Amino acid sequence: MKKTLLTLSLFLASHVQAAPQWQTIHTEHFNIHYSEENADWARSAANELEIVRAKVLEQQNRALDETVDVVVFDPLNAANGFALPVSNKPLMALFTTPPQSDTVISNSSGWQQLLVLHEYIHLVHLAQPTRSQWRQKLRNIWDLYDISYSDMPRWVAEGYATLLESKMTGRGRLFDNYSEAILTEFAQQGALPSYSQLNITDGGYLAGSMAYLMGSRFLDWLEKNSSTQTLDAVWTRMQGVKQRDFDEAFTGVFGDSASKLYRRFIAEYTYQAMNKEQSEQSLTSELWLKLDLYASNPTLSPNNQQLAVVERDKEGKTQLSLYSTEDNLEAAEEFQKAQQELLADDPKDIADKPPVIFKRKQKQLLNQINRAGLQNPQWLNDEVLYFSAYSRVDHLELQRLSDIFSWHTKTGEVKQLTELAGLRRFTIADNGQVLYAEQVKGGYSELVRVDLQTGQSQPLFEKSLATVYDYPVLNPNQQQLAFLKTEFNYNWQLYIQGLQGQKALAVPMPKGYQYLSQPSWSEDGKQLYFVAGLTGSTDIYRYDLTSQRLFKLTQGQQAVANPLPLTEQELLYFSISSDGPDIMKLQLSDSEEVTEFATTSIAPLLLVNEHTLPKAKVYQQPIGEQMSYDLWQQKATFALGEQYHSAAAALLSASVKGSDLLKQLDWQLGYSIDLHDTALKGIYAQARYSALAVKLDSQLFSYDLDASKQYQQSLFAEQSVQGGYFAASLPLRFGEFKVQPELAYNYSEIDDVIYDQKQSSQWLRVAVKQSWSYDIQDFAIGQAVNARWYSGDNEIQNWQGYDLAAQLFGKIFDIPLYANFSQQYRDDSELALGGFSSSLLSKNTRSDYVFAPELPFYSALGNRYQGYGGGISWEEGMPWLYYQQHQVDQHVYGQSYGIKWQGPFSFGLGPAGLNDLQFDFGLVKVEGDSFADELRGWLGFYYSL
Repeated sequence: MKKTLLTLSLFLASHVQAAPQWQTIHTEHFNIHYSEENADWARSAANELEIVRAKVLEQQNRALDETVDVVVFDPLNAANGFALPVSNKPLMALFTTPPQSDTVISNSSGWQQLLVLHEYIHLVHLAQPTRSQWRQKLRNIWDLYDISYSDMPRWVAEGYATLLESKMTGRGRLFDNYSEAILTEFAQQGALPSYSQLNITDGGYLAGSMAYLMGSRFLDWLEKNSSTQTLDAVWTRMQGVKQRDFDEAFTGVFGDSASKLYRRFIAEYTYQAMNKEQSEQSLTSELWLKLDLYASNPTLSPNNQQLAVVERDKEGKTQLSLYSTEDNLEAAEEFQKAQQELLADDPKDIADKPPVIFKRKQKQLLNQINRAGLQNPQWLNDEVLYFSAYSRVDHLELQRLSDIFSWHTKTGEVKQLTELAGLRRFTIADNGQVLYAEQVKGGYSELVRVDLQTGQSQPLFEKSLATVYDYPVLNPNQQQLAFLKTEFNYNWQLYIQGLQGQKALAVPMPKGYQYLSQPSWSEDGKQLYFVAGLTGSTDIYRYDLTSQRLFKLTQGQQAVANPLPLTEQELLYFSISSDGPDIMKLQLSDSEEVTEFATTSIAPLLLVNEHTLPKAKVYQQPIGEQMSYDLWQQKATFALGEQYHSAAAALLSASVKGSDLLKQLDWQLGYSIDLHDTALKGIYAQARYSALAVKLDSQLFSYDLDASKQYQQSLFAEQSVQGGYFAASLPLRFGEFKVQPELAYNYSEIDDVIYDQKQSSQWLRVAVKQSWSYDIQDFAIGQAVNARWYSGDNEIQNWQGYDLAAQLFGKIFDIPLYANFSQQYRDDSELALGGFSSSLLSKNTRSDYVFAPELPFYSALGNRYQGYGGGISWEEGMPWLYYQQHQVDQHVYGQSYGIKWQGPFSFGLGPAGLNDLQFDFGLVKVEGDSFADELRGWLGFYYSL
């Protein structure tokens, strides 16, 4: 035992090293927290934040008095951010990776400026204190009440921030050609979202984006048809002494409901879209491949016999599909045969109309693996594809970077080619040994040459936070590289760069263009196709390198994307509709030469006034005071929890819970009491320190338990227990394999009322948790093991024992299921079956308890416990239909079956009241020989570290 403890202690001690070091910049109104790799971005953001605040105060005549915490990081290697509008602890999170050219957020003067403005507007809009003094006092002490107070519809919150991002920069999504082209297409199909659909986040194509795109346009329409002051009055009314929800506040100002006025807005928008359609000439294109919902990144194989495309359904399942480019004659024959059989059975029946085109054969598909995503496929040859997906950073929780992988379509083998490289879009050179790619780290977007043999990357240009690259594409002879580039305050520009060091050539753009994306070469390398947008439309263009002439191939009839030359006279492209992108085929016989060109790529601002932000720039000058992150900047909240268990007790918990912003130090002081008959009551103090690689947990507790006062009968037990617990653990991760060794100690003083006996008890625990999983969406497999070995003593005897829990889980045809086994044993001590875990009472405070929420505490005693069970659900994340059997000393004590669900909720940073929440419920039938069979249930909502 001593050798085991010594080995584990030395192992844990060797890893007592600091986690990534965070720094903080304190300005007048913001605390900007950042990790070292994002230092340059954070310094510039600190300046931008103060500028944005001053301008918003001018425009809104309101700002936040509270200092705003800002977290600058890059957890997803993708463009995003969020705000938590807690009135006394406002928080913004800024992701440093910039957006790519073909996104609805690419039209900005600079990613940093757009993001800072959008998220700060959220806080100013939603985190304003109420003018009701008692409600604001309650908000100040209770995080959950505070965050739920401004119950603003999602479309209002996101729409207003999107409206202001455009009004104050002259760019943004309200003025975005790409967004307008898609919405116009929706309108022409009668598919604009209804008022009730504005708030949804999934379901149809771009459903989650409509709160931003249509919400901002509706609010802009309201301002233009009334005034800015009228809309602003809604927000003023929502913070009044009289409490109002959004609908009441809105109707009181506008005289009509938002839903009614939205219908009028939709009618006007659709009318304009239909007028546009009437004025358009017909497009000589035809459907080539019908796709389902989301699709992106189509690419043809070198022999033009296969098309690879990434598809994603409404459940988020992502796959790389390979389709034959040949017509599906077999499907046509089967259809014809079915119609003949139909008419043979009933000559008077009417046969089905054949589809415009029979869907081409799907030859192979690759599911995303372990939720890593799947993007940007590129053919190496006719059998091997490279693609990008995300890799986890093992030593950082919830951190990932984009890497390049290969897929051999004949063998099915998938290989990882780079390691945490941060590579997004790329093109292949030198027979797959070299990539030219956009690399993003620390907010810097660079165009790099990557040697896959050495893993080394070489920048092609000097890096700058003001520059973003996208879509590097080599021509067929691999002598020229086309790529997109944008700088602060500029539109995207398409360049052609010779690989021998020649000066980059800027491809001429049509006059008035704004959107630009998705270049692709012709087979002979003499033509370059791309998509550009102007005046609310997107079109396909062709640039002839030999004659240096530019041609327009479409006339705004569709929202188009991703042009791909199929033959010398045929082009494939995405046509975006309300059902998602489909692939169309365009004949290249007709084109219009462009004669008016943009003289500059400087982006014009579509709205300029005294509130317009200054031009975006990278701010290098220091601002405020810089220092190491201080975890002692603690903020606390009142916390309330309730756990009702029909077998045991109704436990109410009230606590004060606190943490620093990054949750490096968490604590909770609380009191719990059973509201039924005080079967359980007590106080507890919990603390968790996570700033090191080794995590430290501790708890002090004092509680009284009287088993006779429970809802259901049990063995007699009445105890008063006081003590403390301390543990050190080291979470390790290697891809999907996780292991966590732990060393824990507990000391307790137990007053047994029934036996009139007081004694001290202590135990030492050596434990290891291990889990692994492999997920390919419809199918998954995983396992988890939790093994604990105990050595303890009290004033009467020494004892030893172990706990072992094992679980096998997975999915079959997307149906989740699991099977579990557990065994616990004590040699000179007894185990007590039943009861539920809580902040007051857990395996850390009582190692002799075998928790079973459907049973009362002290249902049975024994030296050995065994549990068997399993469950199945209809969808991932949904409740389980389960069965569980309990055996004590090799005799079946009872069994239960029914429905249950359990899950934690935590943001991972921010206010203490929004982290470490535990939810669980169950409704089950309990059967056994020593008690009456009956239906029991439980429902819990509480905090626990």
